[in-house]
Amino acid sequence: MAVQIEVVAEATPALQHALARLLPQLNPTLPPPDLERLHRLLGDPDVTLLVAREGDDIVGTTTVIVYTTPFWIKARLDEVVVDESARGQGVGEDLVKAALDVARERGAQIAELQSGRTAAREPAHRLYERLGFQLRNSDVFRIGLR
Repeated sequence: MAVQIEVVAEATPALQHALARLLPQLNPTLPPPDLERLHRLLGDPDVTLLVAREGDDIVGTTTVIVYTTPFWIKARLDEVVVDESARGQGVGEDLVKAALDVARERGAQIAELQSGRTAAREPAHRLYERLGFQLRNSDVFRIGLR
């Protein structure tokens, strides 16, 4: 599959529609972003939204956030998702490699991502490990603020 990875520059209804199709494949319990959220996302200088296109169709996406801590300049890859029709064809690998390139260009020293521990995520885990990610011995804690 010939895909092109692009940095998203503009929040459009077509982008919103594509994300509304893709993101529930990763987490069906969360609502997809509306245009207001997309404008906020794209307006954040620490965030880069990438999409994978096959022709005019968006078949994958990920978000790269680069931020500074006292120890590191970190990149976090969030919502790495490839459309089920395009899985197993290298799209995820192309997306993650492009995200790591963005992270390097923005000065990140390390990159992290979080992925669910389900059987459906096993192919993604194999990809991450093949690309050099290592499973850390840590727990993720979360608290809702609203």
